[in-house]
Amino acid sequence: MKNAIAWFAENHVAANLLMIFLLLAGVVVGLTMKVEVFPETDLDLIRVSTLYPGASPSEVEEALLRRIEEKIAGLAGIKRIDSRAREGSGTVTIEVVKGWDLKTLLEEVKAAVDGITTFPDEAEKPEVREVTRRSRVINIAIFGDAEEKTIKHLAERIKDDVTNLPGITLAELYGVRKAEVSIEISEATLRRFGLTLGEVAEAVRKASLDLPAGRIKTTGGEILIRTKGRRYFAEDYRDVAIISRPDGSKVTLGQVATLKDSFEDVDLIAKFQGQSAAMIHVYRVADQNALTVADTVKRYIENIRSNLPEGINITFYSDRSRILKSRLELLLRNLAIGLTLVVILLGLVMNLRLAFWVTLGIPISFAFGLMLLPQLDISINMISVFAFIMVLGIVVDDAIIIGENIYRKQEEGYRPLKAAVEGALEVGRPVIFSVLTTIVAFWPLLLAGGRTGKFLRNLPIVVMLVLLGSLIEALFILPAHLERSARKAPSIRRDPSTEKPTSRWLKQLINGPYLRLVKYCVQWRYATVALGIAFLTISLGIWHAGWIKFTYFPKVEGNTMRAYVTMPVGTPVERTWEVISHLEQTALDTVSEADKKRPASAASLLEYSMVRVGRHSGRGATQGTGGHLAQAWVQLLDAENREISTAELTRRWRKKVGSIPDAEAITYRSEIHSPGNPIEVHLSSDDNDQLAVAAEDLKMELGSYPGVFDIGDSFLPGKKEVQLKLKPAARSLGITLDDLARQVRHAFYGAEALRMQRDKDEIKVMIRYPEAERQSLGYVENMRIRTPAGTEIPFSQVAQDNIKQGFATIDRAQRYRVT
Repeated sequence: MKNAIAWFAENHVAANLLMIFLLLAGVVVGLTMKVEVFPETDLDLIRVSTLYPGASPSEVEEALLRRIEEKIAGLAGIKRIDSRAREGSGTVTIEVVKGWDLKTLLEEVKAAVDGITTFPDEAEKPEVREVTRRSRVINIAIFGDAEEKTIKHLAERIKDDVTNLPGITLAELYGVRKAEVSIEISEATLRRFGLTLGEVAEAVRKASLDLPAGRIKTTGGEILIRTKGRRYFAEDYRDVAIISRPDGSKVTLGQVATLKDSFEDVDLIAKFQGQSAAMIHVYRVADQNALTVADTVKRYIENIRSNLPEGINITFYSDRSRILKSRLELLLRNLAIGLTLVVILLGLVMNLRLAFWVTLGIPISFAFGLMLLPQLDISINMISVFAFIMVLGIVVDDAIIIGENIYRKQEEGYRPLKAAVEGALEVGRPVIFSVLTTIVAFWPLLLAGGRTGKFLRNLPIVVMLVLLGSLIEALFILPAHLERSARKAPSIRRDPSTEKPTSRWLKQLINGPYLRLVKYCVQWRYATVALGIAFLTISLGIWHAGWIKFTYFPKVEGNTMRAYVTMPVGTPVERTWEVISHLEQTALDTVSEADKKRPASAASLLEYSMVRVGRHSGRGATQGTGGHLAQAWVQLLDAENREISTAELTRRWRKKVGSIPDAEAITYRSEIHSPGNPIEVHLSSDDNDQLAVAAEDLKMELGSYPGVFDIGDSFLPGKKEVQLKLKPAARSLGITLDDLARQVRHAFYGAEALRMQRDKDEIKVMIRYPEAERQSLGYVENMRIRTPAGTEIPFSQVAQDNIKQGFATIDRAQRYRVT
């Protein structure tokens, strides 16, 4: 190391070239690096999603999830399998063993699932994909006093425009229902013509298709043959014949049915500022810059706002780039303050040349870290920026120690080159070990497993690289600069008459009280060690006594108040809307009361409010879809522009709302990110009733422990289920269980005739009773079942029913040993 330090100190051109290279490389790489809000990580998860429209959670579990689990359970590389059944859908989540080849396992899972041939015909084909964390940057809201169809059309057009903007490739539409072609035929009409919904659906299916028929080879060339008859809109089905008689007469859908282009029958309502709305989520992908994406979207919104129809508004919300931008500004501000303070402090006790070259070590070290970050798959994000801020106060220590020692050698009369070499070597070893010990202290963060470990790896890598950069700068660049500065500057041999007062006072402090204290501690070394052990023991005692609190992840307060409402499954969507509207209005009243206590010239605390019924998204509440779920957002001013915290306003909001007796759960959130529940216990059993009892017993036991509160579980009572069975007498009439099941399904859910792609939607063509008749059916006992002979028999003569309490969701967790 001595030869390397001496060579760089003597060849100042090489040291300058190294410095310039590091600075330029850091700047170039830093300007082209991926910028995102939170780091993208592989979650080591594979998800199998499937739909079974109209099925209860128990049916989804039995018909889909169990069969998928049985097929994939023997695959190597699976650490854990979690399954969740909901009404009409189910998911199987596979956790992959750390270090296993996820792509290979993904292909094996796809092959295993594709090999299952016993799925119900009404179930959708399962979708197998890797679970990835997508980086959402900003959201767009299109809202106004207009029909759902109009808002959706505008939102689709705007989404296309956004994805065509430079630097943006991914945007998704939220808060709107899928389009659907609905053909409604009354039960009386079907009886008059002796038809069923299934037969009408078959006639529609045969009358709407595009089918290639091959090619004809002629001397003049080839001609393709294709049957072209796909019908895309409701009016196109008006002339479809459902009955054709031998005399040439026919009955068409236009004569007996109501045809309309509508939306799928799901409970989904979205409101922004109290008006109907559609939302667009804009994402950052690959190497796109989150700040650029957000700025591009904002400019587009400003340009298009004046061209929207009257009564329609557009704005952006949930701009996550604001957080990242504020952290970057904080880093630059701290960097400038740090550089200034270092220059001032060093200039007070040393000469300004030394202060300048020592301070230059900060940007050089940061540039070294930026240069290597992309090679280690680290981006500019909230975590890495925090690491830069944290290491800012550490990085300059190496240069200060070595620079001060070189300066001291120069004061003692050493020649500039010898002072630079001897001064760096004398403290080089302890400086190296001080850096290494700091690196070792951060190293365990790299060993953390799971999603948390991948998320946190940004922090130790940034700290380690910057510290290594500071070590390189202090050992090889700084001595050369100080050597050349000493040759150009007048002699700095120690002269008490010319010494700075601050430097003289510092030396008096070191040579006086500090030196006596060190001698005393060395002389009474056993007492010194005992005192240190005593302080350590007291510190541990304070910690274990609970005076110092421990939390794995601190809650970082955001600018949004959120409430997640979970009503009992089966609650009418009107009641859910009533509850969430009450919560939104209460939140607005809470903010308004806080506004009254602020100066009249101050801006309102409220930026916007938004509610959604039919789905939960984000942490903090039961995940899923359904008319019993709702959530509300209230966006506040940035924290630096208000005196009251988001947590305090949320507390007031919770208190003002009070208790809603018929709600299963209401969860309030005010933090940016929550790591989830401090403790989770997973129970698994094939008997769901037994599992519910075990969960209640465990909750009672946990409640007996002091300090444990907010104990809950994922169990939610489901809708009551009507389970049908065929009576033996029905078989003599030619009615099978399949006939019973399909006629009941068609009556309440509808008969799906076909699917097609229209514009950007996958359209279903549904044959069903009119809404009024479906409501008037009320119960299956009011139905009549049609026999193969064409006669209709009351439901009670051919089937029996049993009402049973169902499950809203069914969670299944299984562990498998890796082979």
